[in-house]
Amino acid sequence: MKRRNWHSLFSQLPDIELEKLAVLRLLECSNGVIQHQFRDGHDDALSPEETREAMAFSMHCIKTMEIPLGDEVIRFNEETADLFQDVRTLYVNGMKRNDPAAREEFFLASSANLQAIGLARLEQAKRRLFNDCYELPVHTLDWGLDYIKGFLASSRR
Repeated sequence: MKRRNWHSLFSQLPDIELEKLAVLRLLECSNGVIQHQFRDGHDDALSPEETREAMAFSMHCIKTMEIPLGDEVIRFNEETADLFQDVRTLYVNGMKRNDPAAREEFFLASSANLQAIGLARLEQAKRRLFNDCYELPVHTLDWGLDYIKGFLASSRR
């Protein structure tokens, strides 16, 4: 598998695209924590219905690269959508199909993506989702943001 310079690729994206990716990544990571808590029978897990709704919304946004928020729909430019799809393919191959090289490249790409986005944009995304997203309970946004912070801290070691 050929390594790509993910830091360079994500750092070259326009600010507006990084702001949109912050919203998508926070949705994605919040949903990931929701799913893990449900599968693990965690005391704070959402109900089955809330868990399904969160997954359906998150996956719809990822697959269509569109995020409906209130009266607005966030849409990504083609370059950003293609780049995110490349990372998504690495995730599927690495995590779902157990390909070690794809998994390693996914973690590098994901880390570079989140570093390019930065915590300030992620905090802004959280406020935006808090105000305009009704498909995930708002407290789950903290779960996603906490996961991202932990992931970034561990990837810098």
